[in-house]
Amino acid sequence: MRKKCLDCGDPISGRTDKKFCTDMCRNAYHNKYNGYRNAMIRYVNHKLRKNRHILAELSKAKTTELTREELSFNGYDWQYFTEERLQNSLVNRFCYDYGIEIGDDELVRVIPRALKGTRKSHDPVNLVAAEAMGKYEPAKAAD
Repeated sequence: MRKKCLDCGDPISGRTDKKFCTDMCRNAYHNKYNGYRNAMIRYVNHKLRKNRHILAELSKAKTTELTREELSFNGYDWQYFTEERLQNSLVNRFCYDYGIEIGDDELVRVIPRALKGTRKSHDPVNLVAAEAMGKYEPAKAAD
């Protein structure tokens, strides 16, 4: 009894431990298998990138203050963000390096993430970037 390819079902010739008849079948099989497993991750990453793109474009256009409705109209999806902070009764939600500041009123402000305030002392990537931009400040001890 000859072994059959896991993807197309054709008989396999060659080594006894082969599972696929060609590289094309091997790639197709693994793409199908991993595609279903990672579909949700790809979907969420797409939404996060889209939100970040919207915030970056608004920031470039110097449109830093708008209503929640206007932000939604631009395509911003309120369910997807990478970080949320509460500062002085304001909620800051970030999509990577751009964020929004949500107050009690209907206005939202687009804010870029400041490299100084968010750098962690153990994060070498941010440390190198901060040093390269001349914005490195040693971390202050917590009171």
